[in-house]
Amino acid sequence: MSRTTIPIFPLPEVILFPGTFLPLHIFEPRYRMMLDYCSESGEEMAIAPIKMEHFNPKDPHPEIETIFGWGTIVRKDPLPDGRSNILLEGKGIAKLESYETMDPFRIGIVEKIEPNSDYIEDQLFVETFDRILYLTKRILLSEGAKEDLILRMNDLWNHPFPVDFISSILNFNFQKKQEILAHPDQIAKAQLLANIVEEMNLGE
Repeated sequence: MSRTTIPIFPLPEVILFPGTFLPLHIFEPRYRMMLDYCSESGEEMAIAPIKMEHFNPKDPHPEIETIFGWGTIVRKDPLPDGRSNILLEGKGIAKLESYETMDPFRIGIVEKIEPNSDYIEDQLFVETFDRILYLTKRILLSEGAKEDLILRMNDLWNHPFPVDFISSILNFNFQKKQEILAHPDQIAKAQLLANIVEEMNLGE
């Protein structure tokens, strides 16, 4: 793990999974300032889901999940009135240790969790992910996805974060998505997702 600081953008029920892209509209003054900070410090930003069970709309610093996705700003389109549209590319997962500052926006002291690809050759993972792919294709077909998208799903064997990517594109319970993101064991993550896509197929 590597310890560093990163600006944190809290959002309700939004996860930045590694290996995915997230478009955002930046309009609040403090987050416009955060965007300027990002431009001067490597274009990195974390997206932390707000804990909605404790959410108070009057709280300027709502409680957030302590494990979340981080990424880099790969596109920025400034608007004439100071707002901006940006595109974040998910690069990894981070664990919050503490805050360097909370005002006017949060800068967290985090541990970036280094990816480990050893699991790719584990037979249990291979069998589990093969099942996930098969069931995900069935779900996408039932939702009217085009055939070329279904065929491209096989490319996920070469994706650096295959389980996280599939979690990002399927429509299931947010808390289950957060559980998958936060789980430290890649094989266990795959088994969690396998159980979810099994249930989704039974519900078709």
